[in-house]
Amino acid sequence: MSAVSHKLLPVVWLFLVALVMADTAQADDLNTAFAQANKLYDESKFVEAAGAYQKLIDTGQVSAALYFNLGNAWFKSGQTGRAIAAYRRAAELTPRDPDLQANLQFARRVANGGTPPKSAFWRRWLTTLTLDEWSWLAAGAGWLWLILLTAGQWRTGLRKALARFTTAAAIGFAVLLICVTAAFANPAQTTSAVVIVPSAIVRYGPLTESPRFYQLRDGAEVRVVDQDRDWLQVIDSARRKGWLQREQVQVLPPPGS
Repeated sequence: MSAVSHKLLPVVWLFLVALVMADTAQADDLNTAFAQANKLYDESKFVEAAGAYQKLIDTGQVSAALYFNLGNAWFKSGQTGRAIAAYRRAAELTPRDPDLQANLQFARRVANGGTPPKSAFWRRWLTTLTLDEWSWLAAGAGWLWLILLTAGQWRTGLRKALARFTTAAAIGFAVLLICVTAAFANPAQTTSAVVIVPSAIVRYGPLTESPRFYQLRDGAEVRVVDQDRDWLQVIDSARRKGWLQREQVQVLPPPGS
């Protein structure tokens, strides 16, 4: 058995080396593609640059920088709605990036003063941190609570002195655990979309023959509440509910998807 293992060892090493080389080659290809997309942007070929960034995203590459650059390329090409959608995807990954937030707010002002539909305070508060950040905070509070609890059990003399801190850590852990649960469930309840055509007609029903209700312009942000075949029922910032065709908007997938 030992002899067989020694004979297989070079084969295993060759396999591992091949995997590493393949990963390195793939990383080089992605870096090259990203650099080429940036070059197109620098040459003011914004539509081509947006297509190149999107192609990278379609291969499964996800990063705040990639979505940020995609948003910039769409905005420079006059596609305000697509830019807002890309900025919002980037904001899911880096919600507190000042440059990203500045570009997103500027794009919203360009979209005829467009603002997203108002949501409940607790929903807005949850988006101040990513799901991973809420999870790390909850884990930290949980470990702190366990450490204080263990210290109080180990040294009975410290139990009284640590009682307040232990209680505070337990409460903090419970609150943060609720936040993690709410942040995880929140995306499924707040599917949103951005208008990506110059003019989107919202109708009273999911049919082209349905009467017109109101009109949304490029960059308008809506909340999706229902769907019927190729139609979406949406609510706009004025809380008007109506139906528009799916092809007129870009639906934002839940964070992390």
